[in-house]
Amino acid sequence: MVRAGIIGLGNMGGRMVKRLLEGGAEVGIYDVNQEAIEAMVKLGAEKAESPADLARKFQYIITVLPNVYIVQETLQGNNGLMDGMNGESLLIEMTTSIPSVTKELSAAMKAKGLRMIDAPVSGGVKKAENGTLSIMVGGEESDYKEALPLLEMLGENINHVGAAGAGHTIKALNNMISATTLAATGEAMALGVKLGLDPAKMLDVINTSTGKSFSSDFKFPNQVLTRNFEVGFTLDLMVKDLKIAMSMAEQESVPMFISGASFQLWKKAWTEGRGSEDHTAIIKSIEEMFNVEIKG
Repeated sequence: MVRAGIIGLGNMGGRMVKRLLEGGAEVGIYDVNQEAIEAMVKLGAEKAESPADLARKFQYIITVLPNVYIVQETLQGNNGLMDGMNGESLLIEMTTSIPSVTKELSAAMKAKGLRMIDAPVSGGVKKAENGTLSIMVGGEESDYKEALPLLEMLGENINHVGAAGAGHTIKALNNMISATTLAATGEAMALGVKLGLDPAKMLDVINTSTGKSFSSDFKFPNQVLTRNFEVGFTLDLMVKDLKIAMSMAEQESVPMFISGASFQLWKKAWTEGRGSEDHTAIIKSIEEMFNVEIKG
């Protein structure tokens, strides 16, 4: 039987716990949010008193946390994971994090005989619920293969993409593409509406033409036209991911003309106080600039 501990019971982590329990796994949990812990215990999860306690009880540990700084504290802080892990333990770090820090953490763990892979996900809350996430894995291939049966309980598109930090690198780049595509599609749709076009008919054309993207095919018909901006992945988190991508480009001293311009638009929406809204709320910011509403 698979035994796994999960730290971080937010939108993604809580749903991962449910997926593992439904798949017959024994699941341990830890979080600073006691209400979230109590909800998972009622479903059959086992509460741990600290990250170290969780690591002593479970060979596989998944971290799904808000940012890299919390990951560092969870790993290296007092009663952190590294205090409880042993040579058989495997950390599966699924936070969207900074690749350079992931490499540092991986090296620090390796120096103590501990193992880690970075395995961020794409697909959002809906795919976390039904176990169809895309998972991109960095780290030793042998560790990836060992973790694969566990990962297959959470996702269906799982790829080993390279050494430590590679998973977090491609995740940031993927989200940079996604953010840029959403913003560009939003501007085009807003302009079309301003020029008198029907947004639903615009999407009919775009989605059977070369302008088709996940944004036009899914986000616009299901969230924008319906005005259903239910929070799944916040604008705060998208801006955080874009900062990671931009910092990687800066470290490599390369220009990012198109993505950089998109980033400015995202920052504008963020400064307008939309950070806690779903990331698709950037369309509201675009609509205000065009003085239109894109709705079905």
